[in-house]
Amino acid sequence: MMYNSNNSNRLEETGHFSQHPTENIKLYYKNAIEVDLLPFGGIEQENRNVRLTDPLFVLNMPGFKEIYPNVEDMVVSEDLSVKVCSMEGIILLKLVSNDDRPQRTKDITDIEHIIRVYFDLYDGSIYDEHFDTMDMYDANEKDYLQLVCARVIGRKIKILLGESENLMARVKGILARRPTTWWNAMLDGMNDA
Repeated sequence: MMYNSNNSNRLEETGHFSQHPTENIKLYYKNAIEVDLLPFGGIEQENRNVRLTDPLFVLNMPGFKEIYPNVEDMVVSEDLSVKVCSMEGIILLKLVSNDDRPQRTKDITDIEHIIRVYFDLYDGSIYDEHFDTMDMYDANEKDYLQLVCARVIGRKIKILLGESENLMARVKGILARRPTTWWNAMLDGMNDA
């Protein structure tokens, strides 16, 4: 979701969200699900940093400019909507985040979880727009659907990165350094024509 201290307060006022005890950009939904509030939309400086106040802190933001055009508005209440990042955008941000801070293994487990459930969320899109990926892997493989999904995710990350050649090269390098079948499939998707 888009970070804005006002949005954070308004979300808390719904009664469904509570503030994380130590991190300003995190909330809990119904005291169980952690929600990151991400800064978007023309606030990134040339060095890709974002300065937030209340209290002041600086975030390095590679990828945020690239995912912003694909965020969707989610209506929380009649007078409150928030911008929500696409799954592929989340994976892109988590790849970069883990590369910057490898000790954050949660990024990797989150990516793997998204790949596991991606088909359940986007099967229609896969059939309609990426049916060719269904023939690229052996359907008898136990992780067949995850390979298909990882490739589709790679294709969509490539679209998100568009003209960002440096970030594209960085993400491809991240994927190449972790040669698992799913990560290779994402890299293959990024290399598809």
